[in-house]
Amino acid sequence: MSDTDAAASYGYCEARIAGRILFCSGQIGIEVDGSVPPDPSRQYELAFAALGEVLRRHGCGAGDIVDLTSFHVGYPAHMDGFIAAKSAFMQGGNTCWTAIGVSALGHPGSIVEIKAVALLPHTL
Repeated sequence: MSDTDAAASYGYCEARIAGRILFCSGQIGIEVDGSVPPDPSRQYELAFAALGEVLRRHGCGAGDIVDLTSFHVGYPAHMDGFIAAKSAFMQGGNTCWTAIGVSALGHPGSIVEIKAVALLPHTL
């Protein structure tokens, strides 16, 4: 489902600005063709890439994130892979982070969803 379809069907908004704060909706790890890769590490890589695109479209980067929340099916399985993907995305930087175990996510086959809060640059 595209962001436009999701917005119309579910009231989805990929991001919202309040003052200088950017609230990013949860991003999942799906391939360009809409398929969910069976490899957890690939899902993590794609979810962080999707989050990175939302941030970029709003003039931000990983270093602007002040709070990260991740939702995991089967938590704590595969956390080493998630931590590796998070570290690569954050380029070694740190931020507040909460990991939550869940029984399922909204997209069949997804095992991770990542949402973030970022501080917009002064220049916007």
